[in-house]
Amino acid sequence: MPLVRLPNRKLLYFTHVPKCAGTAVERYLQTRFGAIGLLDESFGRRSNADAWMLSPPQHMPESVRRELLPDTLFDGKFATVRHPATRLRSVFMFQKLVEKSLPERIRFDRWVETLPRTLALDPYALYGHLRPMAEQVPETARVFHVEHGLTNLVTWLDEQAENEDGPRNIVDANVTVKRISATEYELPLLTQAVCDRIAELYWIDYDRFGYDPQPNEENRTP
Repeated sequence: MPLVRLPNRKLLYFTHVPKCAGTAVERYLQTRFGAIGLLDESFGRRSNADAWMLSPPQHMPESVRRELLPDTLFDGKFATVRHPATRLRSVFMFQKLVEKSLPERIRFDRWVETLPRTLALDPYALYGHLRPMAEQVPETARVFHVEHGLTNLVTWLDEQAENEDGPRNIVDANVTVKRISATEYELPLLTQAVCDRIAELYWIDYDRFGYDPQPNEENRTP
């Protein structure tokens, strides 16, 4: 949940939903507006003694945010979201191929079936990557869908900052398939059965953000 101060002194709150272009947006904000707060890019390397939260602050659940940082502090709130099936597949690939936190041979469909138990035992599993987006995005946030591109987000930031300074594009960052060799992975298929199961488990995201159970073919990249 990074905070950014604009040149006109407005304070914005960005909801960083894991695997929804959050890192790309944060780097854009840093480039355009300077240092941002409540962003811990070293959280995964901290020892248990140094980690003061169960997940990085940028992945803070909305229920916690409301208690710590009330709405009246902010001049605006925004978030980026993504189709739950492609987001979850990206989480799977990132954790398996980059973080190495999942068994080497586990399949995507089998992993999806483990999620209800994992979340029941630990809602902060994988640093909050498995939480529904709706549990992180404020009801009053301006929501931008990654599938539609982020040009509208740049335009919205222009309006908030009352200027058009800085880059005109948000550049990809932390894309899993760009961090590994093409020979290291096989892209899991988003079959009808898998998509139906994800829609069942994450129904709250489909309902709130207006996604169909099956993502468009062109929007299935990790």
